[in-house]
Amino acid sequence: MFIELNEVEQRLATYVAKLRYLGARENGRPNMKMGGQSNELTDLEGIGAEIAFCKLANVYPDLNVKHLRDEDCYTHNGYAIDVKSTTYENGRLLAVRWKKPDNIDFYALMVGKFPKYRLSGFMRAEDLLKPERLKDFGHGPGYAADQDQLIPPEDLIF
Repeated sequence: MFIELNEVEQRLATYVAKLRYLGARENGRPNMKMGGQSNELTDLEGIGAEIAFCKLANVYPDLNVKHLRDEDCYTHNGYAIDVKSTTYENGRLLAVRWKKPDNIDFYALMVGKFPKYRLSGFMRAEDLLKPERLKDFGHGPGYAADQDQLIPPEDLIF
């Protein structure tokens, strides 16, 4: 499932990305960027993917810029979703090691580059956050799932 953000959504993503970065630093949250891309691009891809997913699911994203939560949105039937993004076509669904399945129901993987994304699929939090999924890709261990291990979008669109 493909989605492209329109001009207004792109401006919203750019604005929120800048404010989220500043808000996170003001609140003492460490910068967890992995890779050589800029901070701005990292945050832009994250919020861009969140807005794209929410557009597909017909829900509002969490646009809070000061107190970031684990869940990026809730579906109409109450599922808490953490949207992850990758710019790599064959990229994996990744989650940091300290994530817990307590307040997230599903992880969703959006693949693409701002402003165009593809919803690759979903994984239940308890299926992703298992010790056997811990992998180290050069930035310390984290949870990982390949795209072919995800629940296809058409099987779980909310």
